[in-house]
Amino acid sequence: MQKPSVQGEQLEVIKKYGGEPERILDILLDLQDLSSENYLSPETIALVAQELRTTQTRVYEVASFYSMLQTQPQAQHVFEICSSTPCYFNKSSWVAHILEQELGVHLGETTSDGKISFNYIPCVGACDIGPVIKVHDTVYGNLTQESIKSLIETYRKGQKDE
Repeated sequence: MQKPSVQGEQLEVIKKYGGEPERILDILLDLQDLSSENYLSPETIALVAQELRTTQTRVYEVASFYSMLQTQPQAQHVFEICSSTPCYFNKSSWVAHILEQELGVHLGETTSDGKISFNYIPCVGACDIGPVIKVHDTVYGNLTQESIKSLIETYRKGQKDE
């Protein structure tokens, strides 16, 4: 059972979109952002289904179709490396290698403190500053080994908004 305050916040998100089934993607994205582990829990899925008067299966279909939605707990900060062609030629695989060295985990894994993981995502629309990393809604470009280390340190200390 969820804490009443969390469920209350979730209900506010659903009401913000008028409880309209057509807005399910917006609702799920906002609910995922509310989660401390950046995912849609089974309880959240059930609540959305109930409030939108649909089935949990339908909500899971949407949640599993879109790559930006997660149904398993995630790291507090997910470093998303752009894998578009321009970023690839601007050494996105080198960025992944640096993250692997600095974090001590492989692509898709989470650090032992639960703070950071990294993976590839399609184009983020910042080809002019590649290679890039997107963390939450912020895109960091023109990356160097030093700037990547600085990003890691900043997010480990929790100095960036979540």
